[in-house]
Amino acid sequence: MNVKWMRSPWSLAPVAVLAAIAGVVIWGGFNTAMEATNTLGFCVSCHEMRDNVYQEYKKTVHYQNRTGVRATCSDCHVPRDWLHKVTRKVTATKELYHWAIGSIGTQEKFEAKRHELARHEWDRMRASDSRECRNCHSFEAMDFHKQSAKAASAMTAAMKAGKTCIDCHKGIAHKLPDITARHRAAFAQLAAEAKTLTPAAGATLYAIARTPFRLARAEGEPDGEIAPAAAVTVQRLDGDAVEVELQGWQREGSPEILYQRPSQRVLVATLNETAVEKLTTLETVTDADTDQLWTRARLVLWVAVGGFAPSRDPLWRIGARINDDNCTMCHALRAPNIATANQWIGHVNAMKRFTALDSDEVALLQSYLQNHARDAAPEKR
Repeated sequence: MNVKWMRSPWSLAPVAVLAAIAGVVIWGGFNTAMEATNTLGFCVSCHEMRDNVYQEYKKTVHYQNRTGVRATCSDCHVPRDWLHKVTRKVTATKELYHWAIGSIGTQEKFEAKRHELARHEWDRMRASDSRECRNCHSFEAMDFHKQSAKAASAMTAAMKAGKTCIDCHKGIAHKLPDITARHRAAFAQLAAEAKTLTPAAGATLYAIARTPFRLARAEGEPDGEIAPAAAVTVQRLDGDAVEVELQGWQREGSPEILYQRPSQRVLVATLNETAVEKLTTLETVTDADTDQLWTRARLVLWVAVGGFAPSRDPLWRIGARINDDNCTMCHALRAPNIATANQWIGHVNAMKRFTALDSDEVALLQSYLQNHARDAAPEKR
């Protein structure tokens, strides 16, 4: 072998040139293929996208507008810088697997997974501080004087609060999912299980929803209402009704309301005048901060069988899901311990109008947040 020839710089030159050409060809092919998967045509080439989200997207301002500037799928869903782009492409290969097995092969399957798919994208966008949105939109480039008063107020407040685009702007290119479906399905299952429960004397049970009660076994107008997650102790079972004992704290000046703990307005029950008169006083304490009197009282009453669970755990799981699915539509998830039990009352009252929750769901959400608040006693949850 002519080793001397191989050591010659002139002999290595052709090899280096060929290697460089091969590198350019390979890199060019790879980059061309990657960019080809960013086109609108490629994104809607499968019927799953073409028949669902594409049809929704075509009705939005991102598809057609007065200036003729169009944001296509990749503008929102694929990063522009090379490193994040390749990472996104690699993680997106799992979509090929789900396409192959038909995970969303029909409109029914797609709708069933719409919320899950949307959450993946919302979480990804929030994690990147809405990087793809900011390729076209930024607070710094906004002329707030040319916005409506409402928009300017919202944008300036969001900028000061450090909010990211996806916190407020969900559903701008695609239909919003049914964010109530998951917790309502879970509650329906819990309600079905509650109907099979046979209350045993001495057992502690928890109301799964707002539950009317009567002071006597006979039917008639309710004498009050038990709050979701409130505890009762079973006295005796009589057919389709059960006699229970309820305890709670009355705040001075509000005898018709029972709370879970003194000084904290975590609702246990609301009572009519007749029920208030039937209360038995157990003890009285004074709130050191307000000098207000709080009285612990008990009441024996009748409720219908089938509205109680043996543990609060399933209620807290549903409450956490309501909080996660609904409250994150406008901001990042807030842990219950960011506020006190009493503060949560105002927060929930202010925010509930922005949700599709009914009054029972709001009541359960508030109970969950209050019982896991910053000043909630863990042993009382």
